[in-house]
This record gives sequence, structure tokens and C-alpha cells, in this order.
Amino acid sequence: MRMSLIAVAGALALSACATEGAAPQDTAARDCFFSDTVSGYNVIDDRTVEIRAGNDRYRLTTLFNARDLDWTQRVALRSTTGSICTGSGNGVEIIGGEPQRTYPVQSITRAPEAVQGS
Repeated sequence: MRMSLIAVAGALALSACATEGAAPQDTAARDCFFSDTVSGYNVIDDRTVEIRAGNDRYRLTTLFNARDLDWTQRVALRSTTGSICTGSGNGVEIIGGEPQRTYPVQSITRAPEAVQGS
């Protein structure tokens, strides 16, 4: 009986190590930025806005027409969490214009690398 308990305890310890080892890979795969690092924007099409965050570029897709937002006014990116990550845009909004309008973000992706011309 004692050997069974030791074997079970050992198996649990090994499974905990395997779980801990998987977490850093998941975290490393996340691509995140903070809203206060956003320094510019570009409207790509009716539903897509490209932003610059530090040296990176991201594309935010919204369900509403992004061209309807008054881009001559101050525009903000707001998140209900501390950072904004690629994937679902749940909890992220583009806000701006006069009167102020809110555009919920549906998804966030890393923008493709710019092609360098010769």
C-alpha cells in the first residue's frame, strides 16, 4: 500500500512538472502590447485598422465601419485587461470622434511585414 501511494505521488509530481513546462511555451506564443504604446494608426479598409505599438504593427478588425470614425479627432484604444494580445478582440475598443463613438474590436492580428523595395 505504501509503495502505491509513493508511486501515485511521484506520478502527480511528474504531471505537475509537465504542466508547468507547457505554460511558458503558451506565454511565449502570445503577442501582446499595451495601449499606451500605440503611436499611430492607418485605416486599411471598412473593417480594419492598423496600429503601431512600439516597433510592431497590428491589425484590429471591428464589426462597424472604421471609416465612419472621425479620425481627425482624438482616438483611443481601450482594453478591459492590462495588455492587448493577438487573437480575440474581446474587451478591446477603439474610441473617438465627436460625438464620441465606440467600436468593439472583433479580432487582433500581427500585421504582415512590409516588403522592402529596391
